[in-house]
Amino acid sequence: MSISYTELEAKVKSMIKPKRFIHSEGVASVSAELALRFDLNASDAAYIGIYHDAYRYSADSSSPGFCRSHGLEVFPEEDADPMLLHGALAAIHFDEDAQGRVPDYFKTAVRHHTLGSPDMGPYGAVVYIADYIEPGRKHLTDLDRKHILSADTLEGMIIRIMDMQRSYFQKEGIKEAGISRKLYDFIKAGGKL
Repeated sequence: MSISYTELEAKVKSMIKPKRFIHSEGVASVSAELALRFDLNASDAAYIGIYHDAYRYSADSSSPGFCRSHGLEVFPEEDADPMLLHGALAAIHFDEDAQGRVPDYFKTAVRHHTLGSPDMGPYGAVVYIADYIEPGRKHLTDLDRKHILSADTLEGMIIRIMDMQRSYFQKEGIKEAGISRKLYDFIKAGGKL
């Protein structure tokens, strides 16, 4: 049996900076709201959401090798910027930190919340969206949030987020991650998470 949400929340609070913890609380709350809207388990979504950034400050140059040694695929962008592996580290440590086995879809959701993946599942979609739109994020206006949330599906929300990101990347000369492109193409082709 895993520890309670409140116990996990306290553990996460001890692992990350206060501002990041406030963000994690926001992600947990928005994840629960999205889960209710799309007939998913709100408690599970909040549990994943509060934990998603637990290893945000733990990723370093040793992380790609560590993740590979635990059987996780490491994408080229993660090799180049190991901070992107904080979700993978959380996936590896989730059972240990929760003091009991958590479902695999919890781990998959935290693993892919940063770059996305066609394999992230509905809870991964919920956390991916919540991570982008939680109220503390200053890069979005209320109108932006309404536009994203007005989509009828999780997949539709992800496309709206990714279209916004793509516009920003193009302006800044940033190359989109290959796994992110796969997610975008998967959804555009009618794929369901």
